Amino acid sequence: MPIVRIACRLVREHRMLFAVYVLLFSLLGAFAAGSLGSSATAAGYVSARPTIAVIDRDESAVSQALASYLAGTGETVEIEDTVPALQKAAANNLANYVLIIPEDYGSDLVDAARAGRDAPDLSCIVSYMNASGALVDQRVRAWTQELYALAAARGASVSELVQMVDTAQETGVAVESVPTEETGLPITYLVYCQFALYALFGGIAAIVGTGLFSLRQTEIRQRIGVSCVAQTHFDAQVVGAIALCGVAVWAINACVGLVLYRDALSTVPPLFVQLMLVILLALMLVGMAFGFLVWQLNVRHELIHAICNIAAMIVAFLGGTWIPLDNMSEAVTAVARFTPGYWAVSGMQELVRATSVSGELVASVLTDVGLVVLFAATIAAAGLAVGRVRRVA
Repeated sequence: MPIVRIACRLVREHRMLFAVYVLLFSLLGAFAAGSLGSSATAAGYVSARPTIAVIDRDESAVSQALASYLAGTGETVEIEDTVPALQKAAANNLANYVLIIPEDYGSDLVDAARAGRDAPDLSCIVSYMNASGALVDQRVRAWTQELYALAAARGASVSELVQMVDTAQETGVAVESVPTEETGLPITYLVYCQFALYALFGGIAAIVGTGLFSLRQTEIRQRIGVSCVAQTHFDAQVVGAIALCGVAVWAINACVGLVLYRDALSTVPPLFVQLMLVILLALMLVGMAFGFLVWQLNVRHELIHAICNIAAMIVAFLGGTWIPLDNMSEAVTAVARFTPGYWAVSGMQELVRATSVSGELVASVLTDVGLVVLFAATIAAAGLAVGRVRRVA
């Protein structure tokens, strides 16, 4: 009896799952990668200009120089020097950064520097919307600290001190981009492949578990039972149907990625792209094994999607798809090492950081791939064990 044809037909009947889990998540990965934008170049980089308001209650040479410096680093806005206006600015985010310079601040700063006392404080309101206000605050601190250091070391007048600080600020740092002969995979392609983890793990598992669920129905089991197909052949043909499903999902996802990022990948060594596809292939094996396990567990039809999606979200999270693992605690990282997503993403990141093809790089990536394949073999072995126990029972 052609079990593999029946299994493939059952999977094909659920082709909408391919559209949801494969195409939808492929497009989601593409949108996530597109949000990063293109890589900035030295010639095309433009610094962000936050909105800044300065309340100058001192009106000294120091305060005016500081206000002029901030005006050159951002877009200035006018805010009244009243408590209600300042409260409204903070509540409505009228400026990314509001600096309040108190009376006699300039003279107090110079006197404190020459007397060896602590510098006087400045008041500020930092926007809660983004980090640009915090960056402006760091610039203000750097400016005042530089003036403080010059006043402590030199006996120059205030106007001369301000001139020296302005000159030092204009000097800046020269940055030169040094191109290499070979570069790693683009970060946009990395993000796309990280989101592919969900489709290759949860998507394949849900498609396999749902598509083959009908093989557990009593009528079909009875028809198979009266046929001359041995149990080992039955299992082998089911595995063949699962493999065809997995390869189809992997091929669709891989082709979409290659088409979307063909221009960015054209300058990358082909071996890097091939190694990335091997990593995705290993994730496909994990998804096939997990789908096989879910099918062997004879989970109720309405629970298959819940189990596969929850498992996929956990694996994707611990793999660093949603939040980089560098931002997580050591405890979370330790747990993540026991998931296939961690090792898959680890191999992907090595291909992004690489600047040249080397045997060490290939060996390191293939080691990560081997660990992912071991996870697939372990899950598949668990599925076989569950099937054996069910047959004996």
